[in-house]
Amino acid sequence: MNSPQRNRLERSRSVFINCPFDSEYRPLLRAMCFTIKLCGYDPACALDFSDSSQSRFHRIVDVIVQCGMSIHDISRVELDTGSKLPRFNMPLELGADLGLRLKGPAIQRDRRILILEKDLHRYDITTSDISGQDIEAHHNSESEIIARVRDWLNAGRQDHKPLPGADAVEKDYRTYLKIVPTIIETETLDSYERLSHKDFLWTIYAAITEIRRQRGEAP
Repeated sequence: MNSPQRNRLERSRSVFINCPFDSEYRPLLRAMCFTIKLCGYDPACALDFSDSSQSRFHRIVDVIVQCGMSIHDISRVELDTGSKLPRFNMPLELGADLGLRLKGPAIQRDRRILILEKDLHRYDITTSDISGQDIEAHHNSESEIIARVRDWLNAGRQDHKPLPGADAVEKDYRTYLKIVPTIIETETLDSYERLSHKDFLWTIYAAITEIRRQRGEAP
């Protein structure tokens, strides 16, 4: 987040991500962020801030409001191995987002929302009230995350030039995974597994710049 305030143009290209942040989900989150950045949009999520002066939920709602689009992954409905309880953060944030689109200020009524699940129609059992929304399954696959997010972003474009296809995006993502160790070493960052979210996003920018340079494209 560059600033707590976003103008209309920035808002239209900002994508809020609501998903698990644990190590098991991290490969899916990173594939999602790479896809969003490569397609010319800006990902935003709770990992972008650490302001203890404001409650976490209030800060999350602030970020949702500042973004014109949102992706919500509600696939984690399993019981936590420690507490034996399910996680409710993702459905809570999805509900806040849907409420903004349904009854929020006029500027929020045109929000675009993508809901992701592990398996198609599992939400009919866990959160049946959201039936009829834009819901896609990813089967815990990076390739499918890339395809679902790319296709959704492409469908909402106002101009007529399509985004690179999912296969092309995934090819660039695989290239990113090959060159990111060199970027990390050159910039003396933490290992890929230990990268902060901010540093991870910077490596995406650096990698995309290098990939396009190698192809003779404008950065």
